[in-house]
Amino acid sequence: MGNNFSVRADAEAHVVQEEPVAPPPAPAKKSKAKPATLESLSPEELDELKSEVVSEIVTKLAGEDGEKLQDLLEPEIITAPYDPRFPNRNQARHCFVRFNEYYKCIYERGEEHARCQFYQKAYQSLCPSEWLESWQELREKGLWTGKY
Repeated sequence: MGNNFSVRADAEAHVVQEEPVAPPPAPAKKSKAKPATLESLSPEELDELKSEVVSEIVTKLAGEDGEKLQDLLEPEIITAPYDPRFPNRNQARHCFVRFNEYYKCIYERGEEHARCQFYQKAYQSLCPSEWLESWQELREKGLWTGKY
């Protein structure tokens, strides 16, 4: 079976005319002018440049309409979750245990482990900074009562 195609005599010939294509733009000429340096700018130009940079940074940090600005002004406060082992209002023992759990976790899993970072955030939010400083000094001197 061969493919026999025939064209009818009364069929209209459809001719597609191509639209002319514009030539590509000429390459830009490279100027031999030296780029401006900060020292070569006038004080007015420096002030204008500074304000442009500051507005660009503020836009990146705060967003176009300032929607991210609220996050910068009010950081999220995270503390240790409720632990039934420490039901009392006095959280001194909770602080001490989280501090020890952090160093145990580092010993067993490494400093970058998510659980270790949780323990670190927990003891940092629970413990007074004076306690942490004295406990760190005891650890450095080898006088810490904990195993780790």
